[in-house]
Amino acid sequence: MTIWMLAVILFVIVGALGRQVGAIRMSISCAGAVLGLFLAGPLAVHVRSGLGAVGLKNPVLAWALGAPLVFLGVMMVFNSIAVAVYLKIGGYYKHRAPDDVRMRWERLDGQLGLCVGLVAAVVYLIAGSAYIYHVGYLTRQIESPGDNPIWLRMANKLRDDLTGTGFDRAAAGVASVSPQFTHTADLLGLLYHNRELQTRLPEYPLFLSLAENGEVQSVLTNETFAVLLPAETNVSLIIKHPSMPILYGNAEVQRVAQELDFADLIGFLKTGRSEKYAQEPMIGKWQLDVAATARQFAKANAKATVTELNRLRGVLRYRVGDYQLITTPDEKVFLKGSQAPPAAYAQLLTQLFRPTTAPPPVGGTNPPPPTLMTGTWKKEGEKYEITLDQGGTAAVSFVEKGKLAAAVGGNPVVFGRLD
Repeated sequence: MTIWMLAVILFVIVGALGRQVGAIRMSISCAGAVLGLFLAGPLAVHVRSGLGAVGLKNPVLAWALGAPLVFLGVMMVFNSIAVAVYLKIGGYYKHRAPDDVRMRWERLDGQLGLCVGLVAAVVYLIAGSAYIYHVGYLTRQIESPGDNPIWLRMANKLRDDLTGTGFDRAAAGVASVSPQFTHTADLLGLLYHNRELQTRLPEYPLFLSLAENGEVQSVLTNETFAVLLPAETNVSLIIKHPSMPILYGNAEVQRVAQELDFADLIGFLKTGRSEKYAQEPMIGKWQLDVAATARQFAKANAKATVTELNRLRGVLRYRVGDYQLITTPDEKVFLKGSQAPPAAYAQLLTQLFRPTTAPPPVGGTNPPPPTLMTGTWKKEGEKYEITLDQGGTAAVSFVEKGKLAAAVGGNPVVFGRLD
């Protein structure tokens, strides 16, 4: 019903306007509307960048304004041209042509203007339908099962009515959007309605460095913000939360957004595997493997006895058993653990070890340990190397399938990949 009402209003208003301004101005304006309809999508991305440059930081508002501003801009240019052309032609008939010729021309211009106005109304209807179609594709994805803001309910109502009238087929055919938009809408829908996928999101390789960003973590751990998305809260409360400007204004978040492959991220959320980053074995989260570390030490120290190796395993379990190594696509390294690295293993073997506390938790649902060191990694040919801020530089080797060996504090350590 709402779409038919919009169509009637457009036909009445634009048709009457065409009768008033005449065929010349309305024809040029109609041509501008057609051109604006097809340019709105491709040029909207540049307008959004411009809006960000002038201080509009809200990405939702910038996206919503992009295409309409392009359409209005094209219309303003063509309307200016239409006025200039009309003044030239109209001036001739008003000041040089005989009165009977002028009257016939004005009558013809007005009658044809009505016809062209009705054609222009169709163009405006298609343009409005295209905008409703794409906005509705997004808003339907983030519809809360409970409370929803009035603008979201209106957008979804218009989208449903558009489908009911069949105008959605025309809207989808004449105004396309980038694949990035549809992927973004699909991603938001998946995350908004699937709490288990929200917990998987931070494990995406590109987001590993974000997890170590203090500003981002302050937002995600905010008590009033962290509960909104899992509860499928009214989307307006999420958008208007004071933490949101901090999140989308963060330089690291903006960099990651530019590099994000939405199709790969959606695939990762569904399957737990990133096809894009699976080709680089260094990227990921790694957990210290106590047994493999002891075996690596035994290979380098053939004289170590079984008793000494058992003692080493105990030390490792209680001192560094919770160590995690995080290597990110932007070649950053984070070493996490609850205790500082121990002294050289050879010295530990000569000491009597009596654990006085329980070993640190490893894996499971326990919170990750704090970051002990940061650094970088690089690849040269087939060789890898990590450089820790406080631990020097060490070569990395893949000693077993899914396991890498390096040196931390001068001691060999082996990490196994965390799936």
